[in-house]
Amino acid sequence: MEFNELLAAFAAEYGIKGLDGADGAATLEVDGLRLELLDDPATRSVLACAEIGLPPPDADGAFGEMMLQGNFLLRATQGATLCQNPETGAYAIVRSFPLALADVASLGAGLESLVNQAENWRNILSGIRQAETARAAASDTDDSHHDMLSSGFVHV
Repeated sequence: MEFNELLAAFAAEYGIKGLDGADGAATLEVDGLRLELLDDPATRSVLACAEIGLPPPDADGAFGEMMLQGNFLLRATQGATLCQNPETGAYAIVRSFPLALADVASLGAGLESLVNQAENWRNILSGIRQAETARAAASDTDDSHHDMLSSGFVHV
């Protein structure tokens, strides 16, 4: 089965209008998450990609380290790969589905797994952002208190 045939069968099975892979790419929205589906003729695969979010400004590489560990033997990603888009800098999760093995049911199950993993990693990234924000707020409070003491505005 070819990429556009698989997407047409998938769209018909799930009642999805406008899912057309004639140009080698399609976009599918699932639970507010945008999936990019791409034909990869070199590997005869469908590539599915979901953006997780932009890197946190001051995470000291914590999320990147978690991504690398998550990629190890694909255990924490259920067969997908965590990566960073070199054009946008956004983190993403990508999974490949060989066309020779893909049918509508396996593509549906694989995309569901990818959506679940994307949501999981978005939540992890959100937690890191919240921790950074709390740490920055605490740091700002401590710095301003110190500055007030050292400037002579507050006498102890």
